Amino acid sequence: MPDQDASTRSAPTTYCPFKAPSRLTLPVGDQAIDIRRFEQRPGIALVHANVNQATNGQRLAWPGKSHLQIVFVSQGHIAFAPNDSDLNHCASGDWALVKPAGLPFHFSCQQTCQLHWLEFDEQAAASLTGFSDTVSPQLLDPDKSFLNSGSAAGRLLALGQELSELEGANTRERLLIEAKTLEWLALLLDQPAFSPCRAIVPQRASRDELALAAAARILETRYGEDHSIAQLSRTVHLNEFKLKRGFKERFGTTVFGYLRQKRMERAREFLQAGERSVIEIANAVGYSNPSHFARAFKEAYGLNPSEISPSH
Repeated sequence: MPDQDASTRSAPTTYCPFKAPSRLTLPVGDQAIDIRRFEQRPGIALVHANVNQATNGQRLAWPGKSHLQIVFVSQGHIAFAPNDSDLNHCASGDWALVKPAGLPFHFSCQQTCQLHWLEFDEQAAASLTGFSDTVSPQLLDPDKSFLNSGSAAGRLLALGQELSELEGANTRERLLIEAKTLEWLALLLDQPAFSPCRAIVPQRASRDELALAAAARILETRYGEDHSIAQLSRTVHLNEFKLKRGFKERFGTTVFGYLRQKRMERAREFLQAGERSVIEIANAVGYSNPSHFARAFKEAYGLNPSEISPSH
């Protein structure tokens, strides 16, 4: 039996599973945002976005135009500003629910950022109630804007990072993207932000969560410096045990594993820019020994630094 009268249904959407992503460079203000869009289901798509340079405090129009977006920040630090209100900050490993509802919605970032979002048209967003009976009415109302954010941990964080690294270069990768996207969505629907009673009032981060976020930002921005657990613990006012356990739970790695990840990400950006030598880049990201840097880079990306070609 049809689920609704044929006269009320919209025309069917052509859907091709595991199709190669569409690509475009989107000008937003004086920025260029590289976009890859993967169709997942009718009305649902996964979008990868690279913000190529910091906005330096300038608020730019948010490029997501669908009814609802679930955003994950895989690298960098981004701030959302709905309706010209105060900024809502998201660091690497954070996610956000964004529903512009046709109203002005802006963002800014302090450095280059990598993020992805799962976008839904109005009909697809309404279908989320079939997955979870706790979806907030605010997420479904087309006339009300909405913003809420949270920190990922465990499997939710691991899936977010895995999705950010899959480029969809072949059918196998695109199959993985679809499978991981659906698992990621299922885990997100269990988050308190989807609850009608808790989504209306954003949850305040605990003192420990704020301290962990501060520690992560220190490692992200001061990646070229030497760090110790003891010093980082004192700086963010969080004892060493909670600091180490918190990094494992929130980021899925150790404090120094996180630092190494950020160093390698910045090194790759420098190599792709093609403006510095390998030795200069090694020094810039905190390695005094180029061979140690080369070994760490190959472990991270499967390539030697000299094999990375400039992107321009």
